[in-house]
Amino acid sequence: MAKPPRPSIWKNGNYTWWLAGDTTGAIGRSFSMFIVSFVAYDLSGSEAISGSITTIMTVVMLVFAVPGGVITDRTDRRRLIYLYSTFAAIICLTLSGLIVAGQLSIGVFIGFMCLLGMVAGFFGEATNASLRSIVQGSDYVHAQAANQGRDAAVQLAARPLAGLFYGIAAWLPYLLSGIMYAVQGLVFTRVKTSLEPRPTKEPEADPQTELATLQGEQMDMAGASIAPVRQSMRKDFLEGFNYLMQRPTTRSLSIIVMIINLGTAGIGSAMTLSLIGRGYAAVEVGYVGVAVGAAVIVSSLVAGKLSAKSHTGLITVLGLGWVVLVNIPLLFTDAYWVMIVCSFALGLCLPIINAALIGFIFGQAPEELQGRVGTVVNLAASGLAALASITAGFVLEWTEFEVACAVFLAICTAAFILALLSKRVRNIPVPEEWGQYE
Repeated sequence: MAKPPRPSIWKNGNYTWWLAGDTTGAIGRSFSMFIVSFVAYDLSGSEAISGSITTIMTVVMLVFAVPGGVITDRTDRRRLIYLYSTFAAIICLTLSGLIVAGQLSIGVFIGFMCLLGMVAGFFGEATNASLRSIVQGSDYVHAQAANQGRDAAVQLAARPLAGLFYGIAAWLPYLLSGIMYAVQGLVFTRVKTSLEPRPTKEPEADPQTELATLQGEQMDMAGASIAPVRQSMRKDFLEGFNYLMQRPTTRSLSIIVMIINLGTAGIGSAMTLSLIGRGYAAVEVGYVGVAVGAAVIVSSLVAGKLSAKSHTGLITVLGLGWVVLVNIPLLFTDAYWVMIVCSFALGLCLPIINAALIGFIFGQAPEELQGRVGTVVNLAASGLAALASITAGFVLEWTEFEVACAVFLAICTAAFILALLSKRVRNIPVPEEWGQYE
């Protein structure tokens, strides 16, 4: 008998509300993050300092993401999303007020960016982790492709709008960012399914274990020493880390992701800081992001189907090769239109690669490990990439744009070579066969 057609994920009301809530949060992040370099440059007049603030914020976010991932797998993720939206809204609205009052200095600004990075790191993984409670099985790949299109649409609109609003009034993007964060929490009240982490398999009850547990509880009540909470959190984090590292394919992919993210983030930072240093308006710099976003939207229309039917290993190798190829023109010129064209070409491959790789890593991970796995993946993806902005800023102050691009393009090339030479990565099968491939 023929299988009935798979229901569209768009008929899943919980997913559409999840997407709407995550989208408002993404708009808030885009507004607040895009203008960081502009505010820093206006306050300091230095490309190196502008790049350093982005790096500092990213490092803070990564540090707090470690306990955040553990908390995400221990706590109702809906509650964490509410806390995230509340704290982020307060920070952005306060920052907007300081700008209006003329009380913002470079030191105060760095402090607020660290606070925002702390909140994003500690609570930010809750929305992604909650997706597995809403979308299961092969729908997860299609959801990831849809999310890529959403991210592109946000980038397409939010970056130039943030630049335009910054040109009107420096406080306006942070005001709007605070409002969007608040709306995120309100929208998630419409997601009806439980967002509490659920174990994939319940362990069978063991009378001896229950007796030992009861005796342990009695000893605790009697005043016996207990293991520190931080030791328990460390154990939980290592469980997620070991889950990925014990699988050869995800271990190889993590290394490749670290390298390629450093390279692409460095090229993007070099373009942004170069344009800011040469006096381009914020809205004009935002159009570089528009180019990426427009390409991602076009590509995301086919990313879900292509990623679901194609060998993930082939997509990975070809995609990384494409990243290297399309950025070669930046070695010879810093012309604005060349940046636009290269950014558009780069965006064409991003949804396909991300839908395949993110789907492979998260689609196999148990639901109760989603937060910790997400933290480890984010650390791999953003750990080295955190150095991209500060490196690009100092290189631009010491030398030329083309030299900075040569450094980061060489890093992208290294990621491509590693994927090409890795038989395990090249042979990652189609999504239907992921379950038998480690």
